[in-house]
Amino acid sequence: MASFEEHIAQANKNLTVLSEINSKITDTWDWQVTVGYYVSVHVANAHIAKVSNLHYRTHEDVKNVLNPFNTLSICKIPEDIYLSYTKIESLSRRARYLCHQNQQNPQIGHFTHDKHFAKSIRHLDKFLDYFKTLHSITFSSCSIKCVELSPNDHLKIFTLIPQN
Repeated sequence: MASFEEHIAQANKNLTVLSEINSKITDTWDWQVTVGYYVSVHVANAHIAKVSNLHYRTHEDVKNVLNPFNTLSICKIPEDIYLSYTKIESLSRRARYLCHQNQQNPQIGHFTHDKHFAKSIRHLDKFLDYFKTLHSITFSSCSIKCVELSPNDHLKIFTLIPQN
């Protein structure tokens, strides 16, 4: 199974891909949200590998071991960080399957727009900043543009590209 360093290397590779997609291909919010989710998946798996030397194969197992209410887990994380992770996952599910977790009408497709990307970036920034501090991780530079994000978001990991 992958080591802490290998997971971080993949997370950084995905951050580079996210920055490239964002700068070159317009209206790909679904792909950008999905790439962001996989950044968080690799960082979560890096944390689990480093803290417990365990490796999980399913997204559900990863969520369970990170869950702050799992009293027996040595890998649990603070509730606000865990909620950011689950929000990123939910937004990615929306992007991949055109569904909304709390939808009343399953006949309607739920597309991903810039406002969903902005939400995912806010949560991803919080998630990455937590692990950056916890494990002294250096993340790749990731510059993004999105009209729904502003300097008032106070992002720590992502750099905003001014809109024209």
